[in-house]
Amino acid sequence: MINRWLENVKENLISLSKEKIDVRKSLSEWFYYDNTHDLEEPCEDCELCGHQGIRFQFEIQNIETKHTLLIGSECIKRFLIRAVDSEGKVLDEVGTRKKVDKDRRTLISDAKTKRVIRNLIELSQKDTNFNDIDRSIEYFNDRGAFPPKYLSFLLWRLGKNNIKFNKSDFKMVIRRNREKNQLLYEMEDWQIKNIWSVMSASQKEWYEYHS
Repeated sequence: MINRWLENVKENLISLSKEKIDVRKSLSEWFYYDNTHDLEEPCEDCELCGHQGIRFQFEIQNIETKHTLLIGSECIKRFLIRAVDSEGKVLDEVGTRKKVDKDRRTLISDAKTKRVIRNLIELSQKDTNFNDIDRSIEYFNDRGAFPPKYLSFLLWRLGKNNIKFNKSDFKMVIRRNREKNQLLYEMEDWQIKNIWSVMSASQKEWYEYHS
């Protein structure tokens, strides 16, 4: 399988590069900038090595020919393709790995945000009692999480309306005193249980210490 991938790299790379013989020299013509795509499903093949089931595409560009390829993030690291930062500086191998990993985490985080917003929109369409969709989305975009009582309400209503959702996409925030008071004094046991799996380890520890 590895040999097949290497053959794919040679075949796909040489035709789009200035260097037509030495694959390593061809690879040195290619750079990763900032262009990434989330296909939402693992439905494409890596245009460099042919690996199947790519969801997150990272675009690399040949500095000589201006051709581009959409590849998996691991191929950037595996074949030592260099990244270029926002100031135009070519990064070394360590810097490239850090940038690629960071950009991948951003894609994953953005995907979770999109799913939450889609869940909220679907809830507003199915549940006539849920009429604060705009406020909910605005709050989530601002803080990336929900206060304890409201989070428990959302998860309950999503389940009640048979809406498919990932609990791990939803986060809780307890930075403000009123949010902490909700968790400690205003919520029933079933509400706490409903959000327990989405609470972070530090939040669970804080709750157990103070309750």
